[in-house]
Amino acid sequence: MDGRIIERLKKRVGTRNDEEINELAMSCVRELENTGVYGDPATDALYYQAMVLYCKANFGYDENTERFQTAFEKLRDSMALSGDYAKEKKNGNGGTDLGENL
Repeated sequence: MDGRIIERLKKRVGTRNDEEINELAMSCVRELENTGVYGDPATDALYYQAMVLYCKANFGYDENTERFQTAFEKLRDSMALSGDYAKEKKNGNGGTDLGENL
């Protein structure tokens, strides 16, 4: 994971622990990909916000973890349903399709 993203996430979560935030960020990316959401947190504010919510929901012992988890799930589902975060796939002609068979 990009070090700049990790630094930003650490500030938002309120920690100095690189390793745990990096692991959470990677888990978040995997969960988003499992629901068909692909993006770049460095260039997409909504994708980055999903990562922030995921990290806050899963880091430490906060009384608001359920609230953050619910917010993450709603944002993740909204992103998946929008179709804007689908992974491009190559077609046989060298171009890309955003086909329904992803």
